[in-house]
Amino acid sequence: MASTDFHITEVSGDGPEVSSARDLPAILPNATTDNDIAQNQHARIPEAYHDERGDGESSITMASQASYNETIINPRRRLAIKESIGGYGLLVIIGGAIAAIAGLAFIIFLWTGRGSSPGAVDASRAWRAITLGGWTVQATTLAALLIRAAVAAQATVCTAMLASLFLERRSIPKSDVAQLSVLRAINDGPLKLMWLVLRSPSRLVGFESALVLSLVVGSLVLQFASTILFSDLRQLTIAANPATFPVNNYITEKVNHLYTSDVTEYPPTYAVFGELPYNSSSDPDTNGFSATGPKIRGFIPLTEPSNRTAIHTYSGNAVSMLSSVACMRPNIQSSYTGVHSVLVGGGEYDLGQVTGTLSYGESLREAHSVLDFCNSEGCATTNFNCSLPGMEEDSTGPGGSFCLVDIVGSFFSGGLGWDSATEPWSNNSFVYLMFSTNMYTTDWNKSHTLKSLETAPKTEFGEWNSYQIQPSRYINVTLCFSAFHVDLKSIDMTATGDLEEPQGSWSALGHGDSSKARKYLGVSKNNDTFADRGILTIESIKEPESLSPVASYDQPTKQSNWTLAKLTTSLYEEGTYDTLAGYWSADRSFQACTACQFVGNQQHLELCTLVQDIIRDTGRAADALQAYTTAVANTFYHDFLRTFDGAEEVQIAFTKTVQAAACQEYGCNGLITVASFIAFHLLYVALTTYIYVKLTQFSRQGNTWHTISQLMGSELQTTIEKANDMGDEALAAYIKKEGNDTFMTLQKTDGGICVVEHVQESK
Repeated sequence: MASTDFHITEVSGDGPEVSSARDLPAILPNATTDNDIAQNQHARIPEAYHDERGDGESSITMASQASYNETIINPRRRLAIKESIGGYGLLVIIGGAIAAIAGLAFIIFLWTGRGSSPGAVDASRAWRAITLGGWTVQATTLAALLIRAAVAAQATVCTAMLASLFLERRSIPKSDVAQLSVLRAINDGPLKLMWLVLRSPSRLVGFESALVLSLVVGSLVLQFASTILFSDLRQLTIAANPATFPVNNYITEKVNHLYTSDVTEYPPTYAVFGELPYNSSSDPDTNGFSATGPKIRGFIPLTEPSNRTAIHTYSGNAVSMLSSVACMRPNIQSSYTGVHSVLVGGGEYDLGQVTGTLSYGESLREAHSVLDFCNSEGCATTNFNCSLPGMEEDSTGPGGSFCLVDIVGSFFSGGLGWDSATEPWSNNSFVYLMFSTNMYTTDWNKSHTLKSLETAPKTEFGEWNSYQIQPSRYINVTLCFSAFHVDLKSIDMTATGDLEEPQGSWSALGHGDSSKARKYLGVSKNNDTFADRGILTIESIKEPESLSPVASYDQPTKQSNWTLAKLTTSLYEEGTYDTLAGYWSADRSFQACTACQFVGNQQHLELCTLVQDIIRDTGRAADALQAYTTAVANTFYHDFLRTFDGAEEVQIAFTKTVQAAACQEYGCNGLITVASFIAFHLLYVALTTYIYVKLTQFSRQGNTWHTISQLMGSELQTTIEKANDMGDEALAAYIKKEGNDTFMTLQKTDGGICVVEHVQESK
């Protein structure tokens, strides 16, 4: 092998001279960069090596030749990072890492920015703007594109560095040397390098191969980053920004009376409402006193169910209802008997009847030490005549009824009703007897003789007196006071979960399920939160901030300074009272059973199922009456709401269905995968860079002339000449056919840096 690639010609006895610039091994020796070559296309020997002659020609003294070779032909060792990697390579490695981390940070922001607040109301403005604007997919795509671009650019630089490591540290088949050398300057990623590794695994196995495999896998996976991330996106419901919304809250006409149908004949409306948090238990005390405490509910003045369930926050005027129920063991003197009834359309059946006197004053004194209805002349009493159901043979449990026996003070006659600042046994509150029995129609058929209830064996439990009528047959009875009041208030309500309006379940075959309705009304055994129940939470309630115009009335029951809104709520309260009182019919017993025969105020079987199942499930009559009152009032309100034509403005934040990540609910496998591969990619980029800087001596990443010049040694001269008019595959086949596919490596020789045959050292 020649010691140098340029020719020294004797010109005179004074020493050799360079014959011409084109006879140099390259435009500049192979230790220089492409920029150096571009700036020095006419190479000059430094002045330190010129000896001026009289004819103006330059010559090199033989004494200076060794110094020239060391300074120009042989590169400095070790190359600085800026020379070995290059400015562009450093920019790609450092800038690409920053870009990939920035893209990942932005995706993490999109994935976790929702926070834990209901409806993402506490999320940042930027996150809400992107998500509510429907830009989550586009933003994710752009962030993934930034990551892919950074990874792809780093992959090309790493490919060049790994190709350098192979050339300098491994033995490469002659047929692959040129491709590996060129990959140091020009490549479109690691796939070509991986193919070369796989073509000669016996010689190329090592940590460099592991780095190539890592580079291929990581960069390939991250090209699908957006697809992987999209697997985390779900259809989520978040709160939009509050906006002014007109709602119909009152009647603009001067209405004196309402003409309404009995809403208890129709399926109840379980419309979304708001409730004020109140910690109470209806479990009876040792005296059998059970009370729900005051329940405040705010009704939503929206007619469409889809609008009601889409509310996240409501702030403005709304109709509110405060209701309260208390139950206790009754002090009664009564008789019972079976009654035979003939249907108008044909058919006969038997049911029960209980008549007597109720001392509700004495009952309240014994259960709760309240003397409101007792004086020196005695305690308040009332007569009653109540119907009891006859259960059918296919009944799965006891049924019941409740009987309105009195209204405290006087029968309601169009006034404001109950004063919500008082107890549920104050003036204008309802006095009920509630019954539960497992007496079948066949049992009542055998009991047509009037008998004293007090002669039957009695057991006290909770708020109930239980009388054994026959073996394994009983009548349970409790006394309940129930009251409510309606007004217009300014209410702030917030959804703490998904809102839901349960649909009643009742079939013509007599099968019903009230579990969802009981949960919605808060009377199931489970300690359900407002979020579980699918209702709104009342955050604050105060006097209305704005009122409708004043309505002038001459009637004594209507105050002259009432606003139309106040008049509307008064009419609504009056209509609800009428409904709960059974429109003041002579027989005011209400059905609370399904598979039964009954005479009295027969109601829709969904309402009957609601009351019946609450008593079966919890045994709490107060909860049953509270739920019944709320269901009737809610149903009547939304029936009455259709006539409201006076609008007021409120602030409502509706929810909106968007695409976003839900890591807490569904996990973030896509984000974890992408983040892991980015970390993996950056790790092997750093490792590749470190190994390249530490172990390579002759390679300059990204320099084309440099890669070509190192192929110009004499051992590849014949191969290069043969390749002048031959494709790579044909040349590789020729080399192998000739048996010349020897293993080569990049080394420094006396003639410079070039690819030479790898000689296996003997052990």
